[in-house]
Amino acid sequence: MARQRSAAPRPLAGTVCMLLASAFFATMAAMIKAVGDSVPLEQLVFLRCLLAAPLLFAWIVRRGQPLVVRARKLLLVRALFGMTAMHGFFYSLTHMPLADSVFIGRSQPLLLALLAPLVVGERTPRAAWFAIFTGLAGVACIMRPAMAWPLAAWAALGAAFCAAMAQLLVRRLNRTDHPLVIVFDFTVLTAVVTGVAALPGFVPLTSRQWLFVCGVALFATAGQVLMTTAYRRDRAPAVAAAGYSSIVLSVVYGYVFWGEVVQPLSWFGALLIVSGGVFLIRSRRGVVERATS
Repeated sequence: MARQRSAAPRPLAGTVCMLLASAFFATMAAMIKAVGDSVPLEQLVFLRCLLAAPLLFAWIVRRGQPLVVRARKLLLVRALFGMTAMHGFFYSLTHMPLADSVFIGRSQPLLLALLAPLVVGERTPRAAWFAIFTGLAGVACIMRPAMAWPLAAWAALGAAFCAAMAQLLVRRLNRTDHPLVIVFDFTVLTAVVTGVAALPGFVPLTSRQWLFVCGVALFATAGQVLMTTAYRRDRAPAVAAAGYSSIVLSVVYGYVFWGEVVQPLSWFGALLIVSGGVFLIRSRRGVVERATS
């Protein structure tokens, strides 16, 4: 009986980490939208990673962790999906309403449920198919009124798919490496790749733009560390479903700062996506084992 009680908090710890990460990511998204398309996309991604790297380096040195992961080939694949997801998400944020971009991004748990058996060997219950189809119907509802920004909507959906793959690869990396090292290596790799593309056409920033870019780096880094830790604590679909808390903040940010009002069909789509995620959480009720050793 005592052993069961001591094991139970593990999944809760993963959920709490993901809730905090989602709040940070929503704030980061609002700052990216505030910067807008006045800064080239490659430069924005480059600065986000460049500013975060020293903070992560100091943290790693203080904790005595190695600077490079053991599974280096796996890290390269994770970085490829992560960079693609970051570019797609940043593009959608600057070309469509904030809440709609986040709504589409919240299809990640459904994609995780589909991909988890292939990537990390987690079985997707038969009941989860109901959640998957419900969520995909919600995505379709959100994308239907997107006649003015079809490319941005597809970029958001593609980013969700790539982010799901990246997060599942993070889960595999967690088996051999510390979450902080994984985040640091990904950040440095992304900074190098995007820096090569961004530096030739680098655009000087105003003080206001620097403030937002620094905020993006800070909130993105903290959110990524929390997200990586969350996947170390619990199974992938359940942890990702906790990310729905970002929907609330994105709606508030969009309305307060840009006067964006979410359309009824988008609300209905978001409801379907969240319902699918809640169903995934309910399907694992009573499961208390740790995700990794």
